[in-house]
Amino acid sequence: MMRAFRCQICGDSYLGAESPDRCPFCGAHRDYIKRASEWIDHGQVELSEQSRRDCERALDLEINNQAFYACAAGKTSDQISEAFFKRLSKQEGEHAEVLSEMMGVDEPEVPSVECSDDDAENMRDAHERESRAIRLYQQIARRAPEPRVREVFLALTDIESEHLIISSIYR
Repeated sequence: MMRAFRCQICGDSYLGAESPDRCPFCGAHRDYIKRASEWIDHGQVELSEQSRRDCERALDLEINNQAFYACAAGKTSDQISEAFFKRLSKQEGEHAEVLSEMMGVDEPEVPSVECSDDDAENMRDAHERESRAIRLYQQIARRAPEPRVREVFLALTDIESEHLIISSIYR
């Protein structure tokens, strides 16, 4: 029997017999996938000054990572790396959308960024980008007074940690 599920992080819906292991859109762990009837729309969050600055910094990081992964997907020489980079670009875009919604701002345009023609170099760059995101998101989650901000950044830390593991495999 088909059921409707929604991700508590990105809000996207999924139809299936059971909840997926990870959100197919943002990558959030199964724990964040709720039956659609149980989903809570958090929308814009009233943010402290520190949390607003943190969200702005994270949004910039996500948008730039989205652009980098799109560039790398377009330059890769094999379909496995292309699939990896393309999926990460889409997930980083989902993360940017979540952050924009939390702040009540329009999602910024994706900039044009450079990447290497060499897959190994792009994997090393991906590894560093994910490591940087994890460190930042752990700090933000620890200091955020808002429960929704903590929830989002803990989920993003988990997602970026998975990206780090995958980038380690392919480096």
